[in-house]
Amino acid sequence: MTNRKFAGVGVFISVFVLLIMYFTYSNIGFPDGHLTEFDVFCKELLFPIFIAVNILYLIVFMSLYFVKKKAMHRLIFYVLTLIIIAVMYYYFSINLENGQGG
Repeated sequence: MTNRKFAGVGVFISVFVLLIMYFTYSNIGFPDGHLTEFDVFCKELLFPIFIAVNILYLIVFMSLYFVKKKAMHRLIFYVLTLIIIAVMYYYFSINLENGQGG
């Protein structure tokens, strides 16, 4: 039973993060359509990789919900992956031109 809980939490987190990333992706260049160097990097490289990783984890967690395998370790690895991607996002946002101004 505990396995199903971890798999359910993993599915919920995956769907929630996918929705947030889709919303962020759709707002790139809003309101004036100007794309900074960071926006182009995110749109062409970072978001497709991130969305592919999230969909892969979503499929893994959905399959773990029905199969009796250990889901806790995969959930921990997924959270660590999210942290690594958030650090990458932050690193590139401060090192690429992001339109902050002066």
